Amino acid sequence: MSRALMGAIGAVTMLSPAVVEAQSGKWVGTVSTLRSAGGSADITIEPRGEKQSRVRLTVRNVNRDMRIAWDIVAGQCRDNGAPIAPQAAFTQLQSRMDGGGSATANVPKLTSGQPYYVRVFDPQLSPTDDNVWGCANLAEKP
Repeated sequence: MSRALMGAIGAVTMLSPAVVEAQSGKWVGTVSTLRSAGGSADITIEPRGEKQSRVRLTVRNVNRDMRIAWDIVAGQCRDNGAPIAPQAAFTQLQSRMDGGGSATANVPKLTSGQPYYVRVFDPQLSPTDDNVWGCANLAEKP
């Protein structure tokens, strides 16, 4: 094969688009420590059609019989970003006697490649990144 032909093949190969993995629409995150509430929280997000996602927040080892509020925010922890849905969309949870509990919510589908985070906080307060019990950046699963 001539050098000119090899060079042309190399140039075409370099111009070909890279294979892009399709995103699953699934996201996860873990708040390892919840100040004031004790314990930790995990969040999982699964797509529900083209426009919505189903979110599940699960807490472990928190103080028993406690009300816990949460939301999902655009940006990264400490950005003081805007929630992706009204607070009413994020069902508060009540911890059980064993310190566990979970809540679910339907929210707008998260945009692939954009940063998001979950905040867990006292339902008596209007949440800011400075007064939350815990925060975790969400990771998109391929």
